[in-house]
Amino acid sequence: MPTLKMLDVTKSFTQTPILNVDSLYLKTSGIYGLIGPNGAGKTTLLKCLCGLLFPDTGTIFIDDERLSLTNHAEILMKIGSVFAQSDTIFNLTIDELLETHYYFYKLKRPRDWHTVLDSVGLKVPVQTKIGDLSLGMRQRLLLAVAITHQPEFLFLDEPFNGLDPDGVLIVKQLIQKFAQDKLVIITSHDLTDLQAVIEHVLIMTAGSVHPITSVSEIENNYPNGLADYYQAIVHDKKK
Repeated sequence: MPTLKMLDVTKSFTQTPILNVDSLYLKTSGIYGLIGPNGAGKTTLLKCLCGLLFPDTGTIFIDDERLSLTNHAEILMKIGSVFAQSDTIFNLTIDELLETHYYFYKLKRPRDWHTVLDSVGLKVPVQTKIGDLSLGMRQRLLLAVAITHQPEFLFLDEPFNGLDPDGVLIVKQLIQKFAQDKLVIITSHDLTDLQAVIEHVLIMTAGSVHPITSVSEIENNYPNGLADYYQAIVHDKKK
């Protein structure tokens, strides 16, 4: 069962505190929604879990193994992630991106890439440049790439951004199928789409994480579900 833990983790940029997580322990597979206002530290938290950023203080454990400079490449093999799209890949073709990814993860190349693309409903030539795809198509492509090595963990930063309704449905179904025995964390400002796919909720404010709450508990206690819960935790407490 995949587990992750953060203890006394802090992170600052140019002396501005971004993260201040006393304790976070996720020990149940499933889909977690990580929500909070802009600047709350959500993306920074996920990048620290990936080993793409290292905290200033504190410890992070992935499957009870402490994340460090010496093992972060090895631990990264257990993780799939999609963050804000970088234009550094825009000049690559789909074929080149997949070739690079499969080489890095030492994966056996399929007979053709359409097996990978079909999993997210993409019907485009593999010689298409990534920069020529729509935002939603790029989102789906990067999700397909992120799960090709069957990671234990999947971290998705705004995965519904730019998707049309059909794309949202495809991505939701793919995430739910993938998460049956894996641990998935999703950030999104679209609370309606998020509520339809997640099982647990983590709210962040000012770099700190509030206690984990189940979606079923929220739906039992708040008439409008996640939207009301978010209002109560983030906005009402400011008053």
